[in-house]
Amino acid sequence: MDLKIIGCYAQTELGHGTFIRGLETTATYDPDTEEFVLHSPTLTSTKWWPGSLGRTCTHAMVVAKLITSGKCYGVHSFIVPVRDLNNHKPLPGITVGEIGPKLAGNCLDNGYLRFDHVRIPRNNMMMKHAKVSSDGTYIRPKSDKLGYGTMVFVRVIILQQAAMSLAAATTIAVRYSAIRHQSEMVEGEPEPQILDYEAQQCKLFPLVSATLGIFFAGLKMWDIYIDVYTRMQEGELGGMPELHALSSGLKALVTGLPPRLWGPRLYEIFRFCSNLWAVDGSMYQD
Repeated sequence: MDLKIIGCYAQTELGHGTFIRGLETTATYDPDTEEFVLHSPTLTSTKWWPGSLGRTCTHAMVVAKLITSGKCYGVHSFIVPVRDLNNHKPLPGITVGEIGPKLAGNCLDNGYLRFDHVRIPRNNMMMKHAKVSSDGTYIRPKSDKLGYGTMVFVRVIILQQAAMSLAAATTIAVRYSAIRHQSEMVEGEPEPQILDYEAQQCKLFPLVSATLGIFFAGLKMWDIYIDVYTRMQEGELGGMPELHALSSGLKALVTGLPPRLWGPRLYEIFRFCSNLWAVDGSMYQD
């Protein structure tokens, strides 16, 4: 591996996010040249927000509507070169750049991407399940639900990563609270650990509990994924809808859990601080 190819995942468009069927980017098959022609027909079809697209990536996994023999067969995935491997400049027909400052995550170069009749070889289509033959014939997968597999895998990984990130943060906080001593409560007695204060426990213990819950939920989801995936290889697809629903719900719950636990306390912190800062000799008030 020489690591010359850096990829990104380009699904979301300026006008469409989770509504996958509404994506407007097209990939039209040309049987004469055995190529797909990718095109962004509208402003809202601009790929928007893919991480590493703004400055870094050389290729993109593009989700686009497949059109062959004059018929649209819905969204499929295609590997599309975006930048020249020699000079890193955009390839002909490619408009790519960074979307600019964001409210958060400015360490990542989220980008935009447009196509002007960009041609790629037929084999650049991801054809593990659905296929397009050289003459343009569309070969359907065993089930349309097979396309969920990769996205579900990513959701399961997100659960595990969320648990590890929250575990790292809570471990640091608990360890610090255990070694930090503050305020002599009884004259002549050692200062207690701040972890002994109920106020500190109320801040940390819910996060510790959430970490354990997310961790074991992630392990269980991994077991379910492996079981469903194994049965999928044997042609049994019955477990996919439940796996899709579970992974979607848990992803939304887990990634939003820490802010909900901390939200009221952050408000109290900001409210307290607002009474401490002075501007032009006056104090901030509620």
